[in-house]
Amino acid sequence: MIEFKNVTKSYDRKNLVLKKIDFKIKTGEFVVLIGESGCGKTTTMKLINRLIDPSEGSIFIDGEDISKVDPITLRRRIGYVIQKEGLMPHMTIGENIELVPKLLKWEKEKRKARAYELLSLLNLDPEMYYEKYPHEVSGGQKQRVGIARALATNPDIILMDEPFSALDPITRESIQDEVLKLQKELGKTVIFVTHDMDEAIKLGEKIAFLKDGEILQFDIPDEILKRPTSEYIEQFLGKDRIWKTPKKLLVSDIMSRHYSTIDKSSNISRAYNLLKAHDSDFLVVTEVEGGKHEEPIGIIFRKNLIYAMENNILRVRDIMDKNFITIDKDSNLLDVLNKMSTLNAKVIPVVDDKNRLTGVITNLGLVNAINKIAPTPEIEGEEVEQIGEAL
Repeated sequence: MIEFKNVTKSYDRKNLVLKKIDFKIKTGEFVVLIGESGCGKTTTMKLINRLIDPSEGSIFIDGEDISKVDPITLRRRIGYVIQKEGLMPHMTIGENIELVPKLLKWEKEKRKARAYELLSLLNLDPEMYYEKYPHEVSGGQKQRVGIARALATNPDIILMDEPFSALDPITRESIQDEVLKLQKELGKTVIFVTHDMDEAIKLGEKIAFLKDGEILQFDIPDEILKRPTSEYIEQFLGKDRIWKTPKKLLVSDIMSRHYSTIDKSSNISRAYNLLKAHDSDFLVVTEVEGGKHEEPIGIIFRKNLIYAMENNILRVRDIMDKNFITIDKDSNLLDVLNKMSTLNAKVIPVVDDKNRLTGVITNLGLVNAINKIAPTPEIEGEEVEQIGEAL
């Protein structure tokens, strides 16, 4: 765990870069620091490996006050990736990756084995790249080598300071995916600085918004998208960004809470009157009428009632549609699209983790939600295709 306690940084008494920062980063979390230039995000990161020291306050790593740790020793325990990969041009790719292990006096074969392992992890053929020099590889490949070098000694913490900002969009997205995969596989604590909101949403388990040296909000991306705590964050996010990120849009955000239920033992006449009174096309059947916290056991549609009356069927339980699907309230919009398009469902009851009814998704509600989503670069090709099919 990394903990900031009442941390202030100033370069003179009037110019406060950070103002009494307090926050915690859990072990294994991917945390993104974001904000405009000069907001204090890179300063915050550099405090962690003591490239700079705080003017006031304390920083702890796993309960240890880092001001009492030799800065060189500390830095060798923390991986660091910068915007321009910072490779030594006179060294081979292998030598660049092995730089810190060599300083730590690792055996030559152990260093080489680690370099080969990391190059393979980052989709660079070791036999092809180990002996090359930085000027012989592309920008994206250099950045991968920079990441490999940061991971060389298997540190628990990786600092990444706008590492992909100079890359083209396709290469950038590819390396983002690789970093996410690596972080999940290796369980590293990653602190990542960016000014790109799309990158922050994609990568961060938590996002810290900084402005004028203060943290305005520190939360999971979903919460920030749905409930920004300040006008500044709303403006930074951009209008209706939640509707441009379907994977972040949950069922609970778009479901209707206006629906009617009926007990399975009710008669057809009561079901018909309920439909008419609520001007609805369906009723959710539960064990207890009006039980909005009960488990859904069926759905009855207007056409079912017409069939029942024509065939002298008296009870709801004898005509209700039992071949229905439910969806968890924490599923996302794309999950709904998949279920509705695959099973041709008209109504999907929404349930909580105890299978209790909490809402419904209808075709009309889904179309209204989709209509708010404009095709933009933020929406991936597969998502566009799914949305198109739903419309």
